[in-house]
Amino acid sequence: MNRFDYVQYDDQAKSIQFHFKNLFQEVEAEIEKFGDSENKTLAMKALEVAYMWIGKTIRDEQIDRNSETKLEEGRSNS
Repeated sequence: MNRFDYVQYDDQAKSIQFHFKNLFQEVEAEIEKFGDSENKTLAMKALEVAYMWIGKTIRDEQIDRNSETKLEEGRSNS
């Protein structure tokens, strides 16, 4: 398994990702209430980066939890 391979989430990983997605959407909605500013833009970018790292963590934990993990079909690793 290559660190850059696309991994198909199992049911546990999907559940965790769904939970975090909902939390991040709530935070995003609150940030959107602020007027347009560089600070708001930076906050939204930071939120996006945090969500990306949560996804990477979910992926890595799934790989650690399972001896074999399916690669995402239809995705290219090239």
